[in-house]
Amino acid sequence: FNGTIVIKEAVDSFLKRDTIGSVGDAPPEAVCQSLAKLCADPQNTVFVVSGDNNRNVEKAIGNIPGLGLAASNGSCFSPPLCVGETARTWLALDLGVDWDSVKKVTLPIMSKFTARTNGSFIKLAHSSIGWSYYSCDPEFGSLQAKYLVVELERELAHYDVRFVNLKGIVEVIPRRLNKGIIVKKILRDIAARDGNAGVDFILCMGDDVSDEKMFTSVFSFVSEMDEDYANVIPSPPVTQLTEGTLPASQSFLLEVPSVRCKDLTTPMFAYTVAVGKKPSHASQYVDGAEDVADLLVKMASGSANAFFRREKEGQQHLE
Repeated sequence: FNGTIVIKEAVDSFLKRDTIGSVGDAPPEAVCQSLAKLCADPQNTVFVVSGDNNRNVEKAIGNIPGLGLAASNGSCFSPPLCVGETARTWLALDLGVDWDSVKKVTLPIMSKFTARTNGSFIKLAHSSIGWSYYSCDPEFGSLQAKYLVVELERELAHYDVRFVNLKGIVEVIPRRLNKGIIVKKILRDIAARDGNAGVDFILCMGDDVSDEKMFTSVFSFVSEMDEDYANVIPSPPVTQLTEGTLPASQSFLLEVPSVRCKDLTTPMFAYTVAVGKKPSHASQYVDGAEDVADLLVKMASGSANAFFRREKEGQQHLE
């Protein structure tokens, strides 16, 4: 999200605060329109995966019909809205951690470090608690982050969590949590539709180190095609966070125990794209978020033309 379809904010855009710190900016209008066009094609399933909390993600792009959202690095997600729907249903992956207990231990410690470190703040999401020192003096912020991790490791030793220190933020997250889990679950669900019709095209883009798990999950999904479900690791159980109903075609609450596809002779195209030239598991790269925007605009134009041709000719296949 931020850094892929939204240009990253400058360092001085953040101020010291006690709890949630996030800009929640929406993508450029051209990107939003392109996403809407791609989502309007029933052959497409489009998801945006973000490390931000679900409130900020929904505020930024939650009004786009047909767009699926995943927040807090994929720990919670909202299936695509159908035409005419306005209220989103949020679901969560059960990662086996008593998060309320983790927060009771973590927040007092982070608050102590926030009080002594000018420019830092605490960032709360569904299954992550972050201490941001992005706006602090670099040397002092890094030193405080090291002390914070030492204290957190000692106090949270009995919980199944891990600590991530990236780009000026220390995060406490469930040990099993990464963006790849939600990507693989989405792909499995899509592949199981229409009598295990499978997936014929995958495009996965990201700019952060945490996005690397998405890229490897795409390759893992491809490798398990036509595999016996007993031989693969199932996705975590899903619970419903908010009230609402799910479309009958989207059985996100219970994963279909099948990864076999009825036609493996049809070519499948899978592209993983890193935003920025750097060491990555991705097979391709673009220079920046501006290139992502250009790509989405071009893809949306082609998808819209193909959709209108199918509607006119009564065809059900991709062109």
